Amino acid sequence: MSIFLYHAYLPENHEHHVALEEIMNEGIKHSTKSNERYSNGGAIKPELTKQLKPSGVPVWVNFEAVIGVDLFNRFSKSFFFPVFTDKIQVFNSEVSLSIYDQAFYEDLKDFDEEALNFDTGETIEYWISEYWKSMITLEEYLLKKPFQKPEVLIFETVPPEIIQVCEDNA
Repeated sequence: MSIFLYHAYLPENHEHHVALEEIMNEGIKHSTKSNERYSNGGAIKPELTKQLKPSGVPVWVNFEAVIGVDLFNRFSKSFFFPVFTDKIQVFNSEVSLSIYDQAFYEDLKDFDEEALNFDTGETIEYWISEYWKSMITLEEYLLKKPFQKPEVLIFETVPPEIIQVCEDNA
């Protein structure tokens, strides 16, 4: 049984829209505009994330060159492709969200009253450590499903020749 991954094919009026021709000629890269629509908790505080990186994490786990994908089609139109690499890691997106919240709080608490609503009660270091602890391979995630909302990241360009388009006709 083949497992497929999905990446948003956003409408032309969306700020992160990418033309079909671009994807079919170049593939999906970390710099592809539609990739900005995906969360990436490891990229919020890159220096701190590198500093807290556990030993034994593969060198290719680089949050500056990552592609976000979904395990199912969440959009009316998506790009999809089979799993083609083992350079895929899954993180707990709830932890990722907490990194975003705490970073917002810590960066703006002295200047923006709204930031006070985003204090998680834990430090950014705590959340980044939890993010690293949540990291598992795609295969492990599919077997155990240890968290409901996965953040699935590919650490390699998706080659154009394997990409197809699907539409939800519901």
